[in-house]
Amino acid sequence: MADKILPRKFDLTNKTAVVTAGGTGLGYFMTRGLLEQGAKVLIASRREDVLQQAVKDLRNATPKGEISYKTVDLADRRSLEAFAESVNKELGGVDIFIGNAGIDLFERVDDITDAAIDTSLQVNLSANIQLTRAFLPNMRKKKWGRVIFSSSVSSLVSGSTDGMSVYAATKAALNSFARTSAAEVGHDRITVNSLAIGVFGTDMLLQHLQGLDQTYGAGTAKTYTSKISSMTSLGRLGDPEELVGIVQLLASDAGSYITGQSIAIDGGISSTIWPNDSPTCEDIS
Repeated sequence: MADKILPRKFDLTNKTAVVTAGGTGLGYFMTRGLLEQGAKVLIASRREDVLQQAVKDLRNATPKGEISYKTVDLADRRSLEAFAESVNKELGGVDIFIGNAGIDLFERVDDITDAAIDTSLQVNLSANIQLTRAFLPNMRKKKWGRVIFSSSVSSLVSGSTDGMSVYAATKAALNSFARTSAAEVGHDRITVNSLAIGVFGTDMLLQHLQGLDQTYGAGTAKTYTSKISSMTSLGRLGDPEELVGIVQLLASDAGSYITGQSIAIDGGISSTIWPNDSPTCEDIS
């Protein structure tokens, strides 16, 4: 009996979803996970060429999935308002909102500019609040909704990289917004959670590693990945595939009793005191 019931709990047929930055990096895998469960998904970001390619790739990966895109500049409030209005009109409301987009300008505390502060707050925090506000009426009307934010492990523990303080602060605020807003909307069967995401082996990270070798010399990337790996309990970086399951859980009825949580998907970075110096630690360089 349980084997028959559980798959239905994950089923997202007839659900509509919006995923910001849903065509690249970890957002791509989040989107694919929703499509695999039958959701109708719209991805959004600034670059139309990237969105078009992502839609093509996702259609190939999930032939039965229904995927579309819209451009939006999360740093522009007017662009956000127009985006939310058109999405609600065209989709008839949103059942699942995943606020995945984020920006880190890597400016040190004593050098950070007002413009960097404003942009970080708008993209990482305010845009998520504004879009949640825009999509909530339909969720309340249906008495069902899911809101998931991509936060960061840096919101839970201090990082070792200079220039992450404002980024970490905005992500910590996002965790708090998820926790407190969950209490407001829970009676309408709406859940709100955030994912404190660690370091994953995305294409973006691989490109960054290549840049390290080019800038600082051969071997820098290997040293970096070995250091990060040693900070995890598992002794390795995350595989983007490992994010799919938690998104499918939180977005479906299978996770209907999980709300107001910031869930660390970080291989244990946030719970590890001493480096894992095991010889089994892996690198992806």
